[in-house]
Amino acid sequence: MTNQTADLLDQFVADLRDATSITLVHQETGVLAGDNRTRLDARLQMKLPIGDEVELAVEVLKAGYPRDVRLAVHQLLYYQAARVGKVIPIELVIIADYLSPGSRKELKEAGINYYDSTGSMHFKHRTYLAVIERNQQDRPARKVQNLFTGAREQVVHALLEHWRLTKDLTYTSDNTEYISGAELAEQAQTSQYTVSLLMQALEREDWVETIGKGPAQRRRLAKPASLLDAWAAAWTSRRESVTRWYTYSPQSNPTDMVLSLLSERQGWALTGAAAANAVVPHLTNIDRVQVIVPPGKAEAWGKDLQFKQVEKGANVVFIERKGASMMFPDTHPERPGSRFASRFIQYLDLLDNYGRNKELAAEFRSRALNLGSTE
Repeated sequence: MTNQTADLLDQFVADLRDATSITLVHQETGVLAGDNRTRLDARLQMKLPIGDEVELAVEVLKAGYPRDVRLAVHQLLYYQAARVGKVIPIELVIIADYLSPGSRKELKEAGINYYDSTGSMHFKHRTYLAVIERNQQDRPARKVQNLFTGAREQVVHALLEHWRLTKDLTYTSDNTEYISGAELAEQAQTSQYTVSLLMQALEREDWVETIGKGPAQRRRLAKPASLLDAWAAAWTSRRESVTRWYTYSPQSNPTDMVLSLLSERQGWALTGAAAANAVVPHLTNIDRVQVIVPPGKAEAWGKDLQFKQVEKGANVVFIERKGASMMFPDTHPERPGSRFASRFIQYLDLLDNYGRNKELAAEFRSRALNLGSTE
């Protein structure tokens, strides 16, 4: 057991004592279980305030994602089964430097106690209950956010779009909705190496399922809502180059006029409420148009189109982007020459807290993406 692991175990014992007055009597590490082929990280003999004793079977993890946690729980259950008939009751505990929200939820539902380095704890034994929820550590949160940058974000977008296009099909086999790494790399316009690294990260979060091995390996998006929620969290925290413009429009909704002005240009896409209203009509009245434009082009395009740059009262917003934002564009059949961002980009851009956009995002998520509320 490393010094870091030992420190985490000591921290758990101290915090448990403070929360419940349960004290440590004896501690063993590297305990062999059952057939002596399974090793338990730690066994703690604890004393309750009323004098009774309880044994804590402990597995210690560095990063506790759902797949890792399930393997650790399997170890604990195996140990527990081998100890059937013992006089002292046993409680199972997962301790980790980091526990993902999905892991915490699964452990709680399975009745497994847990603790992580933030001091968060869920411990229950008979009438003793200690529940402490603290903010996640910065390091793991940045790790998740880094899944949604550059080429990795393109893979995430391609995976979600593949799910959207195939989920309503009548499958001829159970595996039709799965996609190979090569196919995903082609759709995402990136390398198979990038796809492989990202898929490993998504598997740790339990967001994708895998079948086959080697060249025959294929994956399916198992939890699209969870993946989209994580992307949304990263999306709304990023900083972008945004310029705001005003142009006279004979109608209160400037969408058609802006589409006409941009029709001869390349590298742009309509997004946000104006685009979403075309996909799911009558969501709301539109008083501004958000347009994705190539990086470095906003100032030149605005001046060339004779827009007036303003701080307030803008009815046109230029957002400079490339990469995932320009993937899977669509043309509205009733607006020849139009170019709309993908439905997922439209949804993400509705999360900007402008006007009624938050309400519209929930409606769009349900009707256009066929996904339930955020998890």
